[in-house]
Amino acid sequence: MRKIAIIMTVFNRMQKTRACLDSVYGGLEGFPEIAVDLFITDDGSSDGTRQMLAEEFGNRSIHIVDGDGSLFWNGGMIKAWKAAVAHGGYDGYLWLNNDVIVKPCLWKELVDADGYSLATFGKHGIYVGSLTDMAGTRLTYGGFNFRSKITLSDEFVIPDGSFQTCQCAHGNITYVSSEVVEARGVFCEDYIHGGTDHDYTYLAHKAGFPLIVLREYVGLCDNDHTGSRAVMAGMKLKDRIAFLKSPHGLNLHNTLLFQKRCFPWRYPIVFVMSYFKALCPRFSYKISKLLR
Repeated sequence: MRKIAIIMTVFNRMQKTRACLDSVYGGLEGFPEIAVDLFITDDGSSDGTRQMLAEEFGNRSIHIVDGDGSLFWNGGMIKAWKAAVAHGGYDGYLWLNNDVIVKPCLWKELVDADGYSLATFGKHGIYVGSLTDMAGTRLTYGGFNFRSKITLSDEFVIPDGSFQTCQCAHGNITYVSSEVVEARGVFCEDYIHGGTDHDYTYLAHKAGFPLIVLREYVGLCDNDHTGSRAVMAGMKLKDRIAFLKSPHGLNLHNTLLFQKRCFPWRYPIVFVMSYFKALCPRFSYKISKLLR
């Protein structure tokens, strides 16, 4: 028996949460050797999410952690993850976004990846799920490598039927072995909203833990992040500066924190370029294309 703690955080989006959990539990029916507990932070949802969880998934092993609406993604994930660690007894922890539809192949992929990691690297690692959009036409999230440590331009590792390693990953559907958590802890609490998944996976990779991309696409999830240039093009200057700093915008705080923790020599460059991007979005876009 393998015990996995699923880590989620939600704020409204009840229908997406229901569909996500239906796909999780539906896929697990073929894997009786895997037991999962769900640790989910409800960050002050007002759309009936908590009631839905109790009514429709009350027969499952679910632990609901309360938030007050100010946690954002990182804070909510940390609360749920810490609750799972305190509970104890897990082989690993599966980060899962509530807008993901999980394919049944995920569970076999995780079991096989764990065996591959032990046989190849002599240790448990982090296993990264790749996702396509809902139409199944293009890769939206997964593991990636940096093509340049100067610009941090990157490229996805495309699932090809074999296990491949990567340097960094999105956290939409990613499994972290307990061995990694014992050494690295949970997410850095200084992040606001996103970005901490990149930080955690990259620093774990740098610390020598295998970061393995699963062989197959294991989920569906549209990329709903709008390009910053498209958003800022029609804004006034003060609005562009606000967007630069907003957790729901470019989140400059997180961008600089990532540089400080992972690529410290880039910190002053990114600070200057970020404000330049807000001041002159069209010109900065042309420069970024040249640097790539």
